[in-house]
Order: sequence, then C-alpha cells, then structure tokens
Amino acid sequence: MHKPIITIAAMSVQLFDDVILEETKVYALHNGLTIHMTVSFKVCDHMLTLCERIQKQVIDDIYDMTGKEVVSVHLYVRRLVDGKNA
Repeated sequence: MHKPIITIAAMSVQLFDDVILEETKVYALHNGLTIHMTVSFKVCDHMLTLCERIQKQVIDDIYDMTGKEVVSVHLYVRRLVDGKNA
C-alpha cells in the first residue's frame, strides 16, 4: 500500500551524496503521513543541517508527486562513517 511513498522517499535521499537509506516505514494517520527512515552517512560538520535538508526534501517530494501531506519525517542515523573508511 505504501510502496510508492517508500520509492519516493528513496529517490529523495539519493539526491544527497554519501547518504545511504537503510530502511523506510510509512504510517498513515488521520491528519497525514508519518515517515520513519533509518540512514547512514559520512561524518561532517553540518550533520544537523543535512538531516533537516533530507527531511524537507522527502516532505516536498512526497507532496509534489502524490498530493499527500507528510506530518513528520523521523530520521534515525544508524551509523556514521568517517571519510577515510567510506
């Protein structure tokens, strides 16, 4: 049922270099969608900004492609990789 939303979320994350999407779950609530995403990415000075940009991109892309409102995008960072070992 939520495969198109999961696909759009995956496409949204692909726009960001060095970010790997590991898992996505979608929950439909009465007031919109809630997305839970588990990611890994390289350690950088702007990790909080990167997370905020990913959240905004996912919300905008899902709305633009489906018209469905996303209430929240929860990002869970499973792993941080330093640039030398990536």
